[in-house]
This record gives sequence, structure tokens and C-alpha cells, in this order.
Amino acid sequence: MSDTREFSMQVQHAIDAADQAIRLAQDAEYKLQRAIMQAHPQDIQSAQAALTQAKHKVRDAQAQLQTYNNEQYGQQIQQTLEQLNQASQDVDANQVKFHTPKQIR
Repeated sequence: MSDTREFSMQVQHAIDAADQAIRLAQDAEYKLQRAIMQAHPQDIQSAQAALTQAKHKVRDAQAQLQTYNNEQYGQQIQQTLEQLNQASQDVDANQVKFHTPKQIR
């Protein structure tokens, strides 16, 4: 019985980490958009670094959730994985769309 409870707690921890990674990605995207609107090079670079960090967190969360993807928790995990996939795609799109020139004048 305690094994089931422990496993359930591990799954919930993985889902919580995934939710945090999604929020981190959304915050980084917002930060980048705001920095670009203000045309502030240092803020843009900082936001791009935040996007890179968010991308790593999202990928880590995806990998962690995949280990728990089974029939018992499948629906909840699948939904979170879809949100992570969307966050990953959004981060990739923002990294491609908004890049800092090598030389800022």
C-alpha cells in the first residue's frame, strides 16, 4: 500500500515540476516580448537566456513524466505532456523569431 502511495507522490511531484516548467517558459516568453518592445539589448539577452533555461526545464520535465506514463495516470500525464510539448514549441518559436544580432550598436 505504501508503495502505491509513494509512487503516486512521485507522479504528483513530476506533474508539479512540469507545471513549474510550463510557467517558467511562459514567463520567459513574456519577458522576451517585453524586452523587444522596449528595444533594450541587455533585457533581450537576459530573456533569451531565460528561454534557454526554460527549454531545458521543459525537456527535463518531459523526460521525467515519460517514466510515469502508464494506464493508471495516463490521462493526467498525457494532458501535462501535451502542455509541455506546446511550451517547448513556443520556446523554440520565440528563440528563432527573436534573436539578438551578434553585434549590437
